[in-house]
Amino acid sequence: MPPPRARSRIALAFLACLVALVWFQRPVQNPNENSRLAPVLAAFWNRTLQIDPYHAVRPTWTSDKSIREGHVYSDKAPGSSLLAAIGYAPVYAWERFTGREISYVAGKQAMTVAAVGIPLAAALAALFALVATALGARRAAGATAVALLATPLLPFGSTLFGHALAGALLFLAFALVRRATERPPPTRRRDLAGAGALLGLVAITEFPAAPAGLLVVAYGLHRLARRGELGRARTWVAPLLGGAPFLAALALWNWACFGSPFSIGYENLAVPGFRRLHESGLVGVRLPSLTTAYYVTLHPARGLFVSAPILLLAFPGLVAMARRGWKVEAALCLGVFLSFLLVNAGFPLWWGGYTYTARHLVPAVPFLVLPLAFLGGRWLWAAIPLVLPSAVQTLAAAAGDPFARDWALVRLILAARRTGDAVIAWGAWSFTGDVWPRLMARAPDGRWIGFSPNWGRLLGLTGPASVLAMVFASLALLAAAGRSAGTRVLRRPKERPALATREARQGAT
Repeated sequence: MPPPRARSRIALAFLACLVALVWFQRPVQNPNENSRLAPVLAAFWNRTLQIDPYHAVRPTWTSDKSIREGHVYSDKAPGSSLLAAIGYAPVYAWERFTGREISYVAGKQAMTVAAVGIPLAAALAALFALVATALGARRAAGATAVALLATPLLPFGSTLFGHALAGALLFLAFALVRRATERPPPTRRRDLAGAGALLGLVAITEFPAAPAGLLVVAYGLHRLARRGELGRARTWVAPLLGGAPFLAALALWNWACFGSPFSIGYENLAVPGFRRLHESGLVGVRLPSLTTAYYVTLHPARGLFVSAPILLLAFPGLVAMARRGWKVEAALCLGVFLSFLLVNAGFPLWWGGYTYTARHLVPAVPFLVLPLAFLGGRWLWAAIPLVLPSAVQTLAAAAGDPFARDWALVRLILAARRTGDAVIAWGAWSFTGDVWPRLMARAPDGRWIGFSPNWGRLLGLTGPASVLAMVFASLALLAAAGRSAGTRVLRRPKERPALATREARQGAT
């Protein structure tokens, strides 16, 4: 358990992240979000997982759906919906008690905060704690600020998708394993069970996160092996007991929806085009393509390192991590990123649809931010010109609409096919072509109409001012968490000769 002062600073970091992640209220409009939201509404109001009343009507219309025996279901893994149900429970109770209907936007935000906002804020607080212990609180605050305000974690942390949630759960499992194995042995059962529960929830949230989850498992086994604990029954039983309820929940979900514990939504898709897309390979994932890997990393259309160029410094950061004695952790961070890259590079619909960046790589972002904290001061001059465009794109996507339209990108793909080009042309940068113009849209009377509704309106703020208020509040809280009197860096104390008695001291004088 960290000392009280350290705990208070971790709590400040958590609050700073939560303020930013709950700031925006997204309209109910995206098919991916609606596919996760609809089963929650159906379960509470209709006592079923069938989304028949919701999938074809506004505002909960969705094309991300599966069908079986004439009934419609969500095609998504159930993890985010199960957590969203926790957030919707008080909304449902209020509506039943008062007889008043709460708006879909308010209900959706309650689900999003419970399913994504709180877990991601906890993961970023864990990032703060890890870096503070190793490098000091100031550097921890800087790394957390970059993760929050200069990467896609902010836009996707305020939407009801599964990517940021999967990344948060993976990072929490990693942080818990490291903390648990730094204590004197034996490792506590509750820590082992907690790590198993987090990884079990990862497995039922985003199926492509399974390889990364196995890497975290391997990391944990490595740490436990160094402590000589692999021969203990608790090492194996406790994590399995922690993850078993979530795997059982997945089996029951699949059974209720698709008639078999082993049948998933992507095998029963309702839209013919999507169904053909997922029929080949492993539920649509094929052998990775080097061209697709380029598209999702460095191509302007949707490349992760174009929308957040600060993450390019993660690679020299991995070298710095290894030099500071974090070799295994550096290997894990690189492995997690590569696992998501290989899966995404083997998926034909690599851009994911209606997104401003490579959203299938978002779960790896926390593992790319951690190495940034290990870079020395000489990297500051490289970081400044990279963090500014990262922050501008992140805040613009979060403040407006991160669901960039696909039409310009699809035109490029079709043009490349007609001309026989191996690589699509540069262009269709979602930020300049979609995100920024829509954010800057104004009504004829001068009102800002491109900004998502946010809590700045309570202060009478609109447009850019409403977003700057959030940035200021989050940075102020992180600055308080990162004061130099904060978490102490763990270093080997210098040995000094001790003169134990008064007589010895007097003799020395």
